[in-house]
Amino acid sequence: MIHKTQAIVLRCYPYSNTSRIVSWLTPEDGRIATLVKGSQRPKSLFLGQYDLFYTCELIYYARERAGIHIARECAPLKTRDRFRFDWKAAAAASYLSDLLFRVSPPDAPHHDLFDLLDSGLDQLASLGASVPFLFWFELKLLEALGLAPRLKHCLNCERELRSGARRATFSYARGGILCPACVEANPAGSLPIAPDILAILTGWQRARSSQAALSTQCTSWQLGEIEKLLGLFLSYHLDMALPSRGIALDVLKRKVA
Repeated sequence: MIHKTQAIVLRCYPYSNTSRIVSWLTPEDGRIATLVKGSQRPKSLFLGQYDLFYTCELIYYARERAGIHIARECAPLKTRDRFRFDWKAAAAASYLSDLLFRVSPPDAPHHDLFDLLDSGLDQLASLGASVPFLFWFELKLLEALGLAPRLKHCLNCERELRSGARRATFSYARGGILCPACVEANPAGSLPIAPDILAILTGWQRARSSQAALSTQCTSWQLGEIEKLLGLFLSYHLDMALPSRGIALDVLKRKVA
């Protein structure tokens, strides 16, 4: 069966001296892998038609059983050239692509994940990378997966946390905030969260666009706290290590010589 779809290149690696296997994220079929036969030959029609972080129009022969499909045609829709010279943006794009590769279900539709990655790569290609943008993207991804942390009401008593409330606790294991009255009964998998950190995370979670994150003035301490809290939450609820996250954040923190 022949399928035609938009697809974002997540990974590509050699299959032989002349062919590659490419992992794609598609809206209709989820994460798929295709064999691109002869793509490394000098006169191949696939030369320049796909690369990391491209959004392409892909036509492929789908196997009836799960496995590696066969690419028939490919044409780039978005090449995002910034990633070829902006190494910080490329590091951030690598993390986003790796994250979506790990969490997207194979051969299953998930339009929200495709749209989130496509718009996220567009943002990086247009404005470059920043640490707050990555954190905002992580919150949006958790929301798309149905794993968004509950930041407005206490997990135990359901009371709404007042703005500036002190001694609240972020329970990454349970998935949200515990008010001061409920903290002592739930110490495991929890960390104290400062009022300003909670306010920042709540604002970013509510924001539909990344502009809220980009316009927030954060201190290095605040960014460090958010990095720690979201990192624990992601590792616990996705049940996986994310080495690409640490690499991307380390690159973004470096000062350009």
